[in-house]
Amino acid sequence: MSAMETAQQAIDLILHQGLRETKARHSNVLKLEKTIPGQQNKQGAIAMYRSKAQMAKSWGTIYTSKEAVYDNYATSTHWTPNVFNYLTYTDASKHYVKGAKEQNLSQINTLVVDVDYRDAEERQAKFAEVWDTAMLDVQFLPTLILATQKGYHIYYVFDEPVFVRRHANGKLPAVRAAKAIAKSLKQYYAQKLPAVDVTCNSFGIFRVPRPDNIEYFEPKMTVDFQALMTWSINFANDQRVAKLNQTKRPVKTRGVRRQIDQPWFQALINQTDIDQNVGYGRHNTIFTLALACYSSNVSQAQCFDILDEFNSNLNHPLATQHVQKVINDAYSGQFHAASREYVNALLETWVPDADRRVYLQRSQTTWYKYAKPRTERVNSHVQEWQADLMAYFNQRISQDNNWFTKTSLRHISKELKICLGSLTKALNKLIDQGIVYREKGHGRQATMFATRSSLLQHAMALKQAQRLNYWLMVARFLGPTEQLLALQRFSLTSDQNPTEFEQLRLVDTG
Repeated sequence: MSAMETAQQAIDLILHQGLRETKARHSNVLKLEKTIPGQQNKQGAIAMYRSKAQMAKSWGTIYTSKEAVYDNYATSTHWTPNVFNYLTYTDASKHYVKGAKEQNLSQINTLVVDVDYRDAEERQAKFAEVWDTAMLDVQFLPTLILATQKGYHIYYVFDEPVFVRRHANGKLPAVRAAKAIAKSLKQYYAQKLPAVDVTCNSFGIFRVPRPDNIEYFEPKMTVDFQALMTWSINFANDQRVAKLNQTKRPVKTRGVRRQIDQPWFQALINQTDIDQNVGYGRHNTIFTLALACYSSNVSQAQCFDILDEFNSNLNHPLATQHVQKVINDAYSGQFHAASREYVNALLETWVPDADRRVYLQRSQTTWYKYAKPRTERVNSHVQEWQADLMAYFNQRISQDNNWFTKTSLRHISKELKICLGSLTKALNKLIDQGIVYREKGHGRQATMFATRSSLLQHAMALKQAQRLNYWLMVARFLGPTEQLLALQRFSLTSDQNPTEFEQLRLVDTG
């Protein structure tokens, strides 16, 4: 299959039947839709943009058929992969697109995670980390990974579209559920990849699949919405339990009722070096501060005066019309107050010494303190050693151009400057979690290490006929663990011979 056909297949898979198959007028395709039993003739719409600059100005083109999308995707950079009921233009020349709001969604086809790095070189170096995170603990695999200018857009495409229906009370339960899942996805990524944009719109604009940006595509790896929702609920519950366990005894103090009176607001509004950044720049800061004003019953005019002064003090201020637009969005009534997660991210990005001087107030009587940066601590945590190990293995495996690398614990200890005891502790935890696999060498032979992502990434690159033999070889070498069986199930198709599929369970590794 050519790169062009792969891109079109990805687009078709994402859109499902959200658009008409052919153009309403001037179609070059024979119209057979009405003659196919059960064929939907959905009148949805998406928008596409020819550059990031045009996207930022909402300067795009509306499409209502797959045929039109196929004709124009190669010259576009961004699109709305989720389908809206309708989209319109705000000007007579039909340049500026309006209507891409979650209240106007027709169907949700996919959820996308946005990962950004400093530059393309770092993006390429971090692909193994991104891939390992994208597997969601070997429960789900991404359907599509697209390279952006400095990062990746990771698509989890649903096997069936989630249709949006408005209840009698005006609420959209499907949108609410999808937003909760998207939040869990971004929080999960953020724990492992600091470059994740946790503030991006879950149903917004993302890169469009093209022959020049597809890093990975596996059409069989679509995701069941209900299964992903279950994962999201479990993840959110685990997060709550972890926070409760880590929370120290509350410090009693007089309650601060308004967000604008809380310490984090003062810490942010006094910063002057906030600029464009990885996910947490000027727009997000002003939007968060505006939401705090809105929740504190500050008038919109007074909010503009406060934030206009804040913007003027920035070393690189935004245009006044952009500040006004952000404030209008904050006061639109769609949001209640500034989100604790976003405030947390902004403080860690822009506020110096946040761990010592700035506290985030969760309630009127409870304060939360930020941990010190690693550079200011004498001791490291096991999770940080694990991150060092994973980065080391990924780099070595990439350099060796294989699915494994051979080295010794003493060499790793010397390279990473971690004592053998701490290194062994961190490594054993990774092995127990099924993230790293180890085969000890005999005599003077070096120990072989492989990561979960390197195993699966290599398997996906092999031709279908070679995958079974590959997993049999890996099982003989490393042992048929449950993690390996899960990886095997992901990479082998459902039409694989069931007898052959179970061979890994019968391998004698003794």
